[in-house]
Amino acid sequence: MSTNIQQYIQNQISRAPVALKSYTHDEEGKPYLTRGIFIRLEKLLNDFLEGQREIRIAVVPGLRGVGKTTVLAQLFMKIYHKMPDRIFYLSADQVVNTIGSDLNTAFEEYQRILGSSFEALDKPLFIFIDEVHFDHKWPSILKGIYDRSKQIFILCTGSSALSLQSSSDLARRAIFEKLYPMNFTEYILLKTRHLATLNPQTRIKFPVKGLKDNLKKALFLSHNAEECFTQLQGLQNAVEQYWFGVDNLEIDHFLRFGTMPFALTIINLERTHVLTHELIDKVIEKDLFEMGKFNVATIERAKSILLMVATSSEISINKIAGSIKNMAVNTLTDVLQAMEKAEMLIRVYPYGSAYRQVRKPSKYHFMTPAIRHVLATLIEGQKAFESFKGYYLEDIIALTLYREFGQKLLSPIMYDSAQGGADFIVNIQNQNIVIEVGYGKKGIKQTEATLNKIGGGYGLVLSNSELELHNNIVKIPIKNFLLI
Repeated sequence: MSTNIQQYIQNQISRAPVALKSYTHDEEGKPYLTRGIFIRLEKLLNDFLEGQREIRIAVVPGLRGVGKTTVLAQLFMKIYHKMPDRIFYLSADQVVNTIGSDLNTAFEEYQRILGSSFEALDKPLFIFIDEVHFDHKWPSILKGIYDRSKQIFILCTGSSALSLQSSSDLARRAIFEKLYPMNFTEYILLKTRHLATLNPQTRIKFPVKGLKDNLKKALFLSHNAEECFTQLQGLQNAVEQYWFGVDNLEIDHFLRFGTMPFALTIINLERTHVLTHELIDKVIEKDLFEMGKFNVATIERAKSILLMVATSSEISINKIAGSIKNMAVNTLTDVLQAMEKAEMLIRVYPYGSAYRQVRKPSKYHFMTPAIRHVLATLIEGQKAFESFKGYYLEDIIALTLYREFGQKLLSPIMYDSAQGGADFIVNIQNQNIVIEVGYGKKGIKQTEATLNKIGGGYGLVLSNSELELHNNIVKIPIKNFLLI
């Protein structure tokens, strides 16, 4: 067995608690705040300790920078303080790309140090693996450990493509808890919690219990516009209760970087720009390379492709390929598909038949407007925010729809590709709901035209207007929709 992997495993056992503390505490030693997913995963770990052994693998996929390693580190420290000799952490990226080994070899060495095979364990053991996707055999490795012992709980993080790469055998054994960029209420909750650590007089703003689900039901599960409007009217007091004491400027802050947890405690805006660029570069240089097996020339052009997407609405594959030297259409298509798998981008197909969807251009939204913002700033400078604010808002709407409805084999989220067509069409319970988005005042003509053309159920216009009903269209304040 390689000396390198032996030394690495020994170092991980002794150094992991110290190394992971940098992910759980800031430079002043203050602990980072936990996201909602922490509570759900902690419950799985506690259930396992209490003898509930049905779920023994938890997988956390997500875009880089959304806090996967931080959540893993926070949970590691929680278990470590209870049972320091029954938890093991390693990074698959380090094992594969730095040590030049693999997870199977790493676990063989760990069992030797542990003094027991996994099959012979008589006490619970936790294995935490960061960036598990760097070992391409990870599904079979995890399945093997699952089948060998009921005493082991595995928690791992990795690329958003994990759920696509996992085998059906593993899918039956594991629970997938995808970590998304933050929504508005989570951003405000964590921001006010952070401010409260600096000033105890700061009031922590919690979401209004049940409001998200009720808004979602009213917006997307109503039978018609009138029912939608009536239900929203009934929720206005709760909406106003939430917004009491929240500055409207927080919406702008949220659109810039509020979706990304690493930006919460950074005062220097330039530092946030740098970290977001680093995130983009890592997705391109590591995730894109791993998923697509692209050559160096293609990887070098990937950021130029993202720049074009950042300053565009609909994307014509032929036009982009034509504007990038020596870029074949098929290669560009593969790059965009890899960006989707990495959840850098959300692809929205044009409404219509499968044939129409191939012929018409798709829309590409960013999983977080923070990425679009730093890319647009490279071109527009300080004007970028005002120039592309409408695009940032569309990214938020796309993220919300994707998070709530998009995790299906066939996405129900589309758009009207006709000139002046609506931004989104969502098919829910065999009813088409048409959505138009605008940061300022927004009329109903585009929504009305799309509704008439496709025979939709009702339309939603999201803007800075008041809550209003116009025949089969409901105008809804952005402030309402942000609470989903």
